[in-house]
Amino acid sequence: MTAQELCGILNSKYGIEEVRKSINSDIETLQAFGVDILQMKGSNSGYYIGQRNFELPELKLLVDVVQSSKFHTREKTAELIRKLKKLTIRFEAEQLQREVYIVNS
Repeated sequence: MTAQELCGILNSKYGIEEVRKSINSDIETLQAFGVDILQMKGSNSGYYIGQRNFELPELKLLVDVVQSSKFHTREKTAELIRKLKKLTIRFEAEQLQREVYIVNS
């Protein structure tokens, strides 16, 4: 996200009037507390979360396991997958919507 996009979200969702210039110092503070935030410049400029607890292939595996499990309902399966999607960025979360086909189930 760009600094301007961050300001917009802070204002619209949380009512925080953020000055775009203070975003840099806020990002530096988060980095000082250990949040892996990267700043990219160029055509895709903005701030990005670096390291995550789970990488996309790991989340895909977990989604496959949840979908193939016989121990819970469809509703519980959908709920667990929604929670797994929250562990990654929106673009990658779309890739987690998968179908697992089990023979003789």
